[in-house]
Amino acid sequence: MDGWAMPFELKRKPVRMRQTLPARDYYAPGIFDLEKERIFYQKWFCAGRQEELPNERDHMIREVLNESILIVRGESGMLRAFYNVCRHRGSKLCDGAGRLGSAIVCPYHGWTYSLDGRLVGTPNVGEVEGFDRSEYGLHAVALETWNGFVFVNLSANPRPLEEQLGPWRDYQRYHIERLRSGWRVVYEVAANWKILHENYNECLHCPRVHPELVKLIPIYRRGLIAENDGSWGNRLADGVTTFSKTGHSKLPFLPDLTEHEKRSYNGMTVFPNLMLDLLPDHVMTSVLWPTGPERTRVVSEILFEPATLARDDFDPADIVELQDLVSRQDWVVCERAQQGLRSRAFKFGVYPPQDEFVYEFDQEYLRARGPAPADDTGAS
Repeated sequence: MDGWAMPFELKRKPVRMRQTLPARDYYAPGIFDLEKERIFYQKWFCAGRQEELPNERDHMIREVLNESILIVRGESGMLRAFYNVCRHRGSKLCDGAGRLGSAIVCPYHGWTYSLDGRLVGTPNVGEVEGFDRSEYGLHAVALETWNGFVFVNLSANPRPLEEQLGPWRDYQRYHIERLRSGWRVVYEVAANWKILHENYNECLHCPRVHPELVKLIPIYRRGLIAENDGSWGNRLADGVTTFSKTGHSKLPFLPDLTEHEKRSYNGMTVFPNLMLDLLPDHVMTSVLWPTGPERTRVVSEILFEPATLARDDFDPADIVELQDLVSRQDWVVCERAQQGLRSRAFKFGVYPPQDEFVYEFDQEYLRARGPAPADDTGAS
């Protein structure tokens, strides 16, 4: 499978311990360099939501490790992405997010580009023999959208996004594409990005780390991430309708869900940097941005129906309180894991049977990253 996007549904039940990734995979600079080149510069990754660019000429910048990417909604309404660098002398073109004028203008020498990336102005240069402006447009970056998310790919000839997403099922009724953000937060976590994914994909830690959460999802009390019965989603406890400390919310359900979905939670990960929590009245998204071998920026949002956001009594505070608490509980243990992995005594760990999703994630990671020099990987 070229990509990996898996809901919480166990496909099989392993019965033996298996070895984890070597410890150095979580902090070695050489491994991180491989991840940049073979994963984040080759795979489709989530860059945000379409709603961040609602109007023509809106733009946003995404810093992808050593690369700066400009994403802009053109005058035709089409989204495009470019390397955020002028073709003249390499100056960075834009910062932050906001509204552009009728063109993209370099702040250094004023070279000017249309919103579709064509070079249209070179002040004080005039006509130069052999210089063809059509050959000096902005370097384009592949962009596709999916369910309201913007994905970009820095490789020269990327395969279609749908091939990387892999199989999905039974999520359509959440209509993620039409939901809108009602809360946003940025976390800075002192841990490798893979630790965050692995933590998300198991619940052996839940009884100890998330006492509030296990009250809402009974199987979490047993350290299970999902039932092994082929069902879609984890059943909420009796009387629970959402993720909040009380298990209740004044907000309405998403309108098209089945009765089963109104009583369930499901989590999904889209390799390499998107995590989704699907609940009866909202969807929480978390986009992971590695900023170093041992640091990750997480941008989390809670999405609601537009009609819910427009209600006079809209107040997501109870949902925000629990989602933020659970996230911060996770970041604490992820950072402790990062610290412990540095020990000279720890070479690798083990996956018990309940860590099947962690194992699946790590296998997809290894397929994407490929082999590494022995001195960068440590014991295997």
